[in-house]
Amino acid sequence: MIRSIILSFLFLFSANCISAQSDKDFIRHTIHNYFNGTAFNHIEQIEAAFYSEAVLYLENREGQLVQFSASQYIDLFRKNKAGQFIGRYNKILSIDQEGNLAQVKAEILMPGRNRRYIDVFILRRMEPQLWQIVSKAANSKPIE
Repeated sequence: MIRSIILSFLFLFSANCISAQSDKDFIRHTIHNYFNGTAFNHIEQIEAAFYSEAVLYLENREGQLVQFSASQYIDLFRKNKAGQFIGRYNKILSIDQEGNLAQVKAEILMPGRNRRYIDVFILRRMEPQLWQIVSKAANSKPIE
């Protein structure tokens, strides 16, 4: 009896760990879609990363806050040639996930523009294996 209770507990505990691991993997997948899509102008990857009603808050070079819809932001990449690297180097700095919500902090370096961006993404689980960006805020400064 005790053995079956312990085995049941271990099974539930391991299933929980696997689920949490999978969520972080799906979150990373979404962010990497964003990274790859924006670095190489792959519109379909950028679209896959964003919830269609996402709202983005970006800071321009003058420090003013500018609001974009997901489609307005994606349109910024349509003018570039698909597959061409545009000089964006991306790195996830942190992931904090709780239930159906996650916050991801990322660094984007663009040496050609002498800019370092810090992006904060809010993601939501839309389906068991689908996370999408529902909001993004970013600021930038010259690379030091």
